[in-house]
Amino acid sequence: MLGLGVDPKDIKAVQAGLPIAHIEGMIRAPIAGTVVQRSITVGQLLQAGSTPCFTIADLSRVWVKTQLFGSDPALVKAGDSAEIDTGDGSKPLAGKVTYVAAEVDPDTRATLARVQVDNPGGLLKKQMYVSVKIHSANAETGLRLPVGAILRDDENLPFVYVAQPDGSFARKHVTLGARNDDQYVITKGLRPGDRVVIDGSIFLMFHANPMSTPLTPEGNAPHKASIINRIVAFALEQRLLVILLSAALAAAGVWAYKVLPMNAYPNLSPRMVEIISQWPGHSAQEVERLITVPMEQGLNAIPGLVSKRSISLYGLSDLTLTFGYGTDPYFPRQRVYNRLSGISLPAGVTPSVAPMSPPSGLVYRYVLQSSDRSPMELKTLDDWVVVPQYRSVPGVADDSAFGGGTMQYQVLLNPVKTAALGLSVSQVEASLAANNSNAGGGFYQQGGQFFYVRGLGRIKTLQDIGNIVLAVHNGTPVLVKDVAEVKIGTAPRLGEFGYMNQNDAVEGVILGLTGSKTEDVLKQVEAKTKELNDTILPKDVKVHPFYDLTTLINQTKNVVMHNLTLGLVLVVLVLVFFLYDMRAGLIAAVTVPLALLFAFLCLDLKGAQANLLSIGAVDFGILVDGAIFMVENIFRELAARQGTEYNLKQVILSAAAEIDRPLVYAVAVIVASFLPIYFLTGPSGTLFRPMADTMIFALIGSLLVTLTLLPVLCGIFMRKGVRERRNAGFEKLKAWYVRGLRKTARVPWRVAGVCVVLFVITVVMMQNLGAEFMPHLDEGALWVRATMPYSIDFNEASKISPEIRKVLRSFPVVTTVTSELGRPDDGTDSTGLYNDEFFTGLKPYSEWHGKYRDKQALIKVINAKLTAKFAGIQFNYSQPAEDAVDEAETGLKSALAAKLYGPDLQVLQKEGKAIKAVMEKVRGITDITVVHELGQPNLAIHIDRAKIARYGLNVDDINNLINASIGGSVATEVVQGDKQFDLLVRLQKRFRNNPEEIGNIPVATPGGQEIPLKQLASIKVENGASFIYRENGSRYTGVQFSVQGRDLAGAVNDAIAQVAKNVKLPQGYHLEWGGEYKEYTASRAQMRVILPLTVLLIFALLFVLYGNFKFPLITVVGVLLSAPLGAVFAMWVTGTAFSVSSGIGFIVLFGVSVLTGVVYISCVNELRLGGMDIDEALHEAAVLRLRPIIMTALVAALGLLPAAIATGVGTDSQRPFALVIVAGMISRLVIGIFLMPTLYRLVARPGDHLQV
Repeated sequence: MLGLGVDPKDIKAVQAGLPIAHIEGMIRAPIAGTVVQRSITVGQLLQAGSTPCFTIADLSRVWVKTQLFGSDPALVKAGDSAEIDTGDGSKPLAGKVTYVAAEVDPDTRATLARVQVDNPGGLLKKQMYVSVKIHSANAETGLRLPVGAILRDDENLPFVYVAQPDGSFARKHVTLGARNDDQYVITKGLRPGDRVVIDGSIFLMFHANPMSTPLTPEGNAPHKASIINRIVAFALEQRLLVILLSAALAAAGVWAYKVLPMNAYPNLSPRMVEIISQWPGHSAQEVERLITVPMEQGLNAIPGLVSKRSISLYGLSDLTLTFGYGTDPYFPRQRVYNRLSGISLPAGVTPSVAPMSPPSGLVYRYVLQSSDRSPMELKTLDDWVVVPQYRSVPGVADDSAFGGGTMQYQVLLNPVKTAALGLSVSQVEASLAANNSNAGGGFYQQGGQFFYVRGLGRIKTLQDIGNIVLAVHNGTPVLVKDVAEVKIGTAPRLGEFGYMNQNDAVEGVILGLTGSKTEDVLKQVEAKTKELNDTILPKDVKVHPFYDLTTLINQTKNVVMHNLTLGLVLVVLVLVFFLYDMRAGLIAAVTVPLALLFAFLCLDLKGAQANLLSIGAVDFGILVDGAIFMVENIFRELAARQGTEYNLKQVILSAAAEIDRPLVYAVAVIVASFLPIYFLTGPSGTLFRPMADTMIFALIGSLLVTLTLLPVLCGIFMRKGVRERRNAGFEKLKAWYVRGLRKTARVPWRVAGVCVVLFVITVVMMQNLGAEFMPHLDEGALWVRATMPYSIDFNEASKISPEIRKVLRSFPVVTTVTSELGRPDDGTDSTGLYNDEFFTGLKPYSEWHGKYRDKQALIKVINAKLTAKFAGIQFNYSQPAEDAVDEAETGLKSALAAKLYGPDLQVLQKEGKAIKAVMEKVRGITDITVVHELGQPNLAIHIDRAKIARYGLNVDDINNLINASIGGSVATEVVQGDKQFDLLVRLQKRFRNNPEEIGNIPVATPGGQEIPLKQLASIKVENGASFIYRENGSRYTGVQFSVQGRDLAGAVNDAIAQVAKNVKLPQGYHLEWGGEYKEYTASRAQMRVILPLTVLLIFALLFVLYGNFKFPLITVVGVLLSAPLGAVFAMWVTGTAFSVSSGIGFIVLFGVSVLTGVVYISCVNELRLGGMDIDEALHEAAVLRLRPIIMTALVAALGLLPAAIATGVGTDSQRPFALVIVAGMISRLVIGIFLMPTLYRLVARPGDHLQV
């Protein structure tokens, strides 16, 4: 303690055991210096000679460690002077190189050098980062030019522009020596006196060093810089103009987005024209023979016609003409109108062309509600008030009413009374028509006034009808009311609409016009609904919408926008993390919104339509790839010059010039990967072509922004310099990569072999993925179809419908249930009373709890309840828009069907049952139903020609009687203001209710006799056709089915094989498999052409870039051996079948994956051109480009990650596409960073022709 200088008094107190507050002593250091570390703490026990207390360093002179890369170690030796810059603005410190290591660090590929520096005032601190400038005595002698003066031609050879005596500029190639800061040593190519352009129009006189070896002049012909380099240079010169143009682009893009027609879902159906012909009271056979077949023949050979499909059923013919995708919507309709006028049809049949709306055009459903009015009254209001109002809305194609019963004035005859008075039904009809008219009598003038003359005799009331005179019997007028019941009733009911607990309600179905913007249409429809409820309709009647496509659009938009926003955030985070600079990250991210706005502007100028699903598939990561390379290169070059003087514009221009050519080619490759999408036809082309439009325009926009705005922003926000801060995470990753790269470099063939094995495994896995045409688009609702016995009548069917609605309403996740039994009065849905369809609205999936995990689980439970309660009824499940599209595609009420073609309905029925029996044994095939075209009981009245001849009657006389008496005949119309109602003549129900009563109907003869119908014809019940399907001139029947628990292609292929093996069809009959399977086979055939075409197109671009076959080949092979592995594995794990969506994903994945290969190989070639050997260039390029390659892969993957994992409405078609790209880019990154150097090493030779 005495040695430490402790006071002797304190020592004695310690020895005496007295309390002491503290003891002070002094430790003397062996050297003068600064304490840089303390190794003891308060209260610690010290052992003399063994416990270090402090570490002291003499910082008056320090060592600065620096790293030398490439060829720099050969230029530096001990004794060279150096300058140390701390970056704080103080004067640089002088130093001297004292040591240069003899070997290269295997992890960093750098050579260590030590610089000894005097450190007055302790300015330099331990572990401090500084900039070192070494003045090499061995540096190459010769002319020095700024980096910005050096340009490169299409073969990547360096050149400068030299001023000529006549004022022009000539290109001269030069040989570059060492680079020192922002200058290159020129060893060859210039002569004394040459004036070289170094900065725009500024020229400097250089005098070459005597040791320089001048080359022969290359001529005085003027040359221009490359267009890419000139664009960047122009942007840097005209910064304000570039910023203003970018702002104008953004404003124009916002405007284009607002006016661009954009729907939630694309119309996946071809152009169709539907022709509806009603012939009330006539059987399916008669309708087919006299209406459908003549129209099919009369509409043949219309230009662009692809197929004809029809259904004939009771009182209705529905003929659909299908034209090619992309056909002008108005051209085929006009041709159809022209042809219809020349087709001979039965009297009273007037074909009508359905509104110009796509199958998926249903945008709005409403129900008309009132507590005081009958369904018929509501239907009348709907027909004459509500429907005309909605049809007046721009963009609305039609408003079709369903339910309620159409109002009709009826004269129901008593045949006993008419027979007694000698009246026939035709006489009654003639009298009614003759007593219902107005007349015009011209005008007269009197007293200086002008008077019109009118004869008013229109029927207005039931009393008017009842008082019409039919004949005079024994001097007494016979009135209508004397022989008939006159009343207001409804037309024969062919359908009924039910809403929740209402059994007979009135529905309106609004269809959007083809090409209209759904959101705009719906806004106007909603405004019209408010106007109807507030001012037009009676106070007790309200329009209540229960289905509004706005809800679906908003749900889809929210999901898509959430995915896009999250994807953009992830992209920005990746940029900021790896660049470790907020400015650089945000500058690169500016590309995304501007590129999208540029795409919207181009789409609007093109007159194209967009949809949320296509825009939702846009990968922000792909758009920002070029920006990453540009900003990262500029950032790195500026960081390398931190603390030195440099020309900012020249550094940016030089950094851009290093990557501009490979960047443009890389973007061209990605664009090329989208071009084959335009070869897709059918629904897949319709779905993905807007995505290709959007992506190609956005990529062009991103390239323009990258070459113009980004250099300008870098010049503005990085003008004070940037410091490249080390990211500890990335540094560890890079160290791991360098070690792995060193190991793989020793065994290149083994690495290649492992990748080949993985590729073979990938191919095997892909064969077992299964296949389908397209994932179904989730609409957030159910469409349930109940198929009852075909002969069921209206009363019986209308009893079952409410019971089914009650079951559906019992599920807690169900919000709305409606039913559509049969067909509406206008015939727009060609079906019968056996068909009942239920719209089932669902709560948002976020509100689902308990056992209903998803829609499929809900369907399973619903089906179990319905089938248990309603035996003999077949239930099928779909979605509202999907059901309409499926029916439009197949002509049947199913997305999948086997169509059996042939002339005889009996044979078709028999063979259809045989096919069904075979298909029931195929795994995955469910819900199999044969369309029973036969089985409808008909009361056939066979007229005996001999008997009617004896009474002087014709066949027409009997048929007209049957038509009017039993079916009813419209004699005239009752006009009430703007409304018109049919006046129907028919026998009272009790006289036509059964075959016996029908047989007793009296037939008036020319001789005045009344003969019962049964004496003139045989009357019996026969089995007839419920409906008759036809396609391209041939009858067919359908075997409808679904696929569950298995991929579509595998199940259907098995079914095809089993049917071909076990069912032998008669001569003249053949089977076709339609619906989704047909589209799948067509798209598969297209994919087999498109995928190789994509590879060849990209290979051609790479050949132009590199100038040989070697490097394009290893680029393509590298992609094939790395990218598909992750994509296929992800599909296998998630159970995703191969579809058009995933196929497009593979095409895009290939193009994006090539980008990283192009950047790496271009860097290797550039280093080799600079004098590096192959191995050194491979390693140097791998380390140099690791960061941008990782960033490119990650942003491409993360940009679509939200779409790949999203669920719910609007995500189904995007998910396979996004999943392929996300997983594929990850495997491409992990495998590719090792595989590409390996493949290059295997094929590279010292004499290679090199281009970048």
